[in-house]
Amino acid sequence: MHRRLFLWSLATLLFGCSTKSIESIPITDESHEMWQSRQQQLTPLDQWHIRGRVAIFIKDKVYNLGLGWEREGEFNAIKLEASLGQGVIRLKKNTEGVELTTAEGDRFMGSNAQQVLHQSTGLIFPVEGLETWIKGIPHHTSYYLPDIDGLGRAMKLEQDGWEINYFDYDTVQLAQLDNTVLPEKIYMKRDSLALKIIIDQWQKQTQESTPNIFPQFPE
Repeated sequence: MHRRLFLWSLATLLFGCSTKSIESIPITDESHEMWQSRQQQLTPLDQWHIRGRVAIFIKDKVYNLGLGWEREGEFNAIKLEASLGQGVIRLKKNTEGVELTTAEGDRFMGSNAQQVLHQSTGLIFPVEGLETWIKGIPHHTSYYLPDIDGLGRAMKLEQDGWEINYFDYDTVQLAQLDNTVLPEKIYMKRDSLALKIIIDQWQKQTQESTPNIFPQFPE
């Protein structure tokens, strides 16, 4: 398993090298000021319509899934879709609790999204943490260690036992923020679990070009 994760990390690192990758700019006092300003700017951001892909590695198994994530304030609707019609999981979360529905129509309820998902499907997707980490910033309810680049963007965060690595960023247009830079490729791991998330788009588009949302991820 360690060899698998090492090879996966290496492949992810190589895959992350593109024209939009984090740049090698010297880190200065201004970089840290930009990092603080970035956190203040992105903390209130709570509206998006993400389309993307996720690979979930649990011990010696890997699950390749399409990802749809709609967030409007306290309301989250997450869809995890397996390829070739093998199943869809819909997870809804708001101030009243969490509801998960499977393709077979089974329903599961609870108060913690990650627990409901794991207990009903065996999958681990840290929903509560990702509500903040997916923006490239930490939440401020527990201790964290940041590793930033010269532009004040997170290259890596360590929080709640997770190591979250950011390989690519992109400039996106959102209702709450104009021309803001947000993560595009994320690799995160904790113990024998690892996730790779690729975000194809952060917002709804009137004309959507549908890419192949089930690419082959290296094992």
